[in-house]
Amino acid sequence: MALSSNCWKYLVLTFNILFAMSAVVLFGASGFFLYRLFIYRHFIGVTVEYPAILLLMMAIITCSIAWIGWRTAKSMHQIHVIMAGILIILVVIIEFSCFVWAMVVWDNIEIDITTTMTSYFMLSSENKETNADSVRWDRLHVKFECCGVNGPNDYSTTGHVPFSCCGQGPLDSIQKPYTSDCSTLYQRGCGNLLHDYAKNQLLMVAMAALTASMLQSTGIFCTFFLAHAIKEKRRASIRHSTSVRESTFAAPDDSLLAPTAPAPTLPKY
Repeated sequence: MALSSNCWKYLVLTFNILFAMSAVVLFGASGFFLYRLFIYRHFIGVTVEYPAILLLMMAIITCSIAWIGWRTAKSMHQIHVIMAGILIILVVIIEFSCFVWAMVVWDNIEIDITTTMTSYFMLSSENKETNADSVRWDRLHVKFECCGVNGPNDYSTTGHVPFSCCGQGPLDSIQKPYTSDCSTLYQRGCGNLLHDYAKNQLLMVAMAALTASMLQSTGIFCTFFLAHAIKEKRRASIRHSTSVRESTFAAPDDSLLAPTAPAPTLPKY
């Protein structure tokens, strides 16, 4: 038994509520992943952040489309409902494209991070030890318990290894960057660790985009079924009006033929 237009209406209204809630969740998740990539942008490059930025923008747009879908479902206007369905299709396509984009970046991230970190390391080595670049390297060393790009041998050209390579973090990025002398160095480089870190964040971005596109695609069917139900309801209303009109004109009015008064009689002479 087919659902009535009112049933589809309330299904679409419910979907738009869930649609807006999913946009809020997607906004928080994509913003969190973007932040975790942004804090290491000097080492991994800004291109790694682009899929997360796109997903964040789509979360904002999705909230607006959810509001449009709510208004169109309440109006029960077929054209407006179809337009809302088309907007949902565009959102799902873009989110799925974000998933594909994130996976492409995920697959090529090793080359990008190696090139970016090497260039940034050479740039930082040419500057003073107390500048902002050195502080970023110190925080990276302490966070991941690593040293340089490939290991402490990267600092052989500078003549000294920073104390952050043995876990001594910067207390003051301007006056006193280190706490004590270094005794044991981290032997592993930061390149592979940061590569794994960035790949994990991109994988989470890709999974968030894929999950959102799959869940939100259910609204496409509900929206277009509502449009079809509105069309059928209008056709049924037209057929009913036509049948009533035809029956009104086709039925003879017997009341005009029925006697309403006694027939006149001729006078008798």
